[in-house]
Amino acid sequence: MIWVAIFISGILTFMMRFAFIGSLAHRQIPPPIRSMLSYVSTAVLTAIIVSDVLIVDTVVSINDNPKIPALILAGIAALLFRNVMITISIGLVTLWGLNTYF
Repeated sequence: MIWVAIFISGILTFMMRFAFIGSLAHRQIPPPIRSMLSYVSTAVLTAIIVSDVLIVDTVVSINDNPKIPALILAGIAALLFRNVMITISIGLVTLWGLNTYF
């Protein structure tokens, strides 16, 4: 029974998204809207990352939070190296090292 519910919800989700995308498939999106849409992924990822870093056990935690220095160092690595693997590696190594310290 659970598989039927999963299958039906998957079909409904696909139909809702396809209806929106399909209606815009043959239309040209205006340049101002297209330029605004280019910032959506950055805004969404920023909200996800910042909430994961600052919220610990449903409380905003700034003191004794090893994720904050790891995020800062990963951000610096991203600006310097422009390489995703180096950025993730530096962030994870920093977080691992600080978790053993805290």
